[in-house]
Amino acid sequence: MEAVVVEREAKGMKEIAIQEKDLTLQWRGNTGKLVKVRLKNTRAMEMWYNKQITEENIQEITTLNIIKNGKSLALEVYPEKSIYVKPNLGRINVPVFFIKTPINRGVFEEIFGETLKA
Repeated sequence: MEAVVVEREAKGMKEIAIQEKDLTLQWRGNTGKLVKVRLKNTRAMEMWYNKQITEENIQEITTLNIIKNGKSLALEVYPEKSIYVKPNLGRINVPVFFIKTPINRGVFEEIFGETLKA
């Protein structure tokens, strides 16, 4: 549970923080910008069970904080595009967030201080 933090703002909007190891990042091209972020199956199941991210509240989430090596990166998401998709394995649908904040792979690697797997 230490990997996930959910905060409610005044208007019901949400900010969520998740460790980078629990996410699958999709980039446009090899060094392009970050397009979308998908929760891995085990974390998605835990968040669904604890009702932290559900199909009813997924579109309230406006900010995704990625945590790695004690550093945090806040990214705005398109709440209207946030969806649940069927996973390759498992029965629980997993949330996918489309990223609004423009950030490319090089900047992302600089912030966290290491190279990502291609």
